Amino acid sequence: MAAAGGHIQNLRDEATCSICLDYFKDPVTVPECGHNFCRSCLVLFWGESEAEASCPQCRERVHRRSLVSNRQLANLVEIAKNLSLQEGKEEGGKGGVCEKHQEPLKLFCKEDEAPICLVCDKSKGHKEHEVIPLEEAFEEYKGEICRRLEILRKEREEILAYQADLDKESKDLLKLTETERLKIVEKFRELRQFLEEQEKGLLSDVEEVEKEIAGRRDEQLARLSRKLSSLERIIQEMEEKRQQPASELLQDVRSTLQRYEKRESPENPLPFPPELRNRILESCDLNHLVEDAMKQWKANVTLDPDTAHPQLILSKDRKSLRLGDKPQAQPDNPERFSDRPCVLGREGFTAGRHFWEVTVGSGEWWDVGVARKSVRRKGSFPLFPEEGIWAVRKRGWEYWACTSPDYSPLSLREKPRRIRVTLDYEGGRVSFSDADSGAELYTFSGASFSGETLLPFFHLWGNETPLSIS
Repeated sequence: MAAAGGHIQNLRDEATCSICLDYFKDPVTVPECGHNFCRSCLVLFWGESEAEASCPQCRERVHRRSLVSNRQLANLVEIAKNLSLQEGKEEGGKGGVCEKHQEPLKLFCKEDEAPICLVCDKSKGHKEHEVIPLEEAFEEYKGEICRRLEILRKEREEILAYQADLDKESKDLLKLTETERLKIVEKFRELRQFLEEQEKGLLSDVEEVEKEIAGRRDEQLARLSRKLSSLERIIQEMEEKRQQPASELLQDVRSTLQRYEKRESPENPLPFPPELRNRILESCDLNHLVEDAMKQWKANVTLDPDTAHPQLILSKDRKSLRLGDKPQAQPDNPERFSDRPCVLGREGFTAGRHFWEVTVGSGEWWDVGVARKSVRRKGSFPLFPEEGIWAVRKRGWEYWACTSPDYSPLSLREKPRRIRVTLDYEGGRVSFSDADSGAELYTFSGASFSGETLLPFFHLWGNETPLSIS
């Protein structure tokens, strides 16, 4: 009987769905891996998405429309149900027989958590225990198990859903990483091509200068060689003349002296003009290469009038701003700054490296930098990174970086008249430098822009020199 019961239990296991842990209902087979599930359980597990699905048991990718009804398994389920029912009847349907009293187990002791017979219930061992009918205990505990089973199933569904989300997000991030990697490769390929072309041009210029130098040298050497030969002949003739006696020396002496006077001027012109050295230095000057390479990152920044504080006056080309004497009549739209005289650039950045330059001149009250698109527009607020603003400022004769919680003073040798603002989105850096000398003013690093659009930021305080963008 025990062996038969074990076989029946194995049959029950084979007829049980691994999702609902109950007998299969309308069983279907996944052709890709051969696992079986209730049709309704698979539909509930996969949801309504048309995306590629996976087997709940082995996680193999499957096609949703390739499910096959399993008639044989459905018949096996019916056989398992009938055998289980028959087994229950053979045991009297009452939980078996008490080993001690050979009486049917019709009761359940809650303290001992075990089925007992009527004789056990009357014994001293169970006299003070809470005893209920076996069928009632069966229904009570079965309900409790079902409730907890439902909780466990939900937890499993949550884990599987989280697992699917994790898989999808990791694939999306890897795809984004690959896209950015290809962008980097392409940018550096363009940069290398640009530098190679520049190298060829510069080397060609240097080669031309070398040819000119060699040509001038050869030309002058040939001229000097001819002049030297002529001088050698005159010197030899005059040496011979000098050694002749008076009667011979005085003969045709005038002709000898005339050849001396008609020789080429002893002055030798400079073979290489001074400007040639400047040409060489200019040809080999690489500073302009850096500027040309930087041009590909230079942003064409214009001001957004919808964000401008009413007291700011923008130029027609949206390239400069100044502070008016009084506020203008402007609609109070959500994008417009209401208290601080600020304005944002129209062009936004969500990736890459970009820079633009702001001519501040001799102005004494300004802030320039970068701001999140979501920066506050209404009311007063500090110009800190926590507020979504990375900027440097000038107040009177002093320069500051807008760091939190306190502003950081900048020690500068020269007062910059043009500020270069450089944004490295992926690197999380906003840098400021003197556009004329290249001296670094300040760099904000370690920022997390979280995929948000960043915009150029300008704040003009006081009726003074305008700010202009280039």
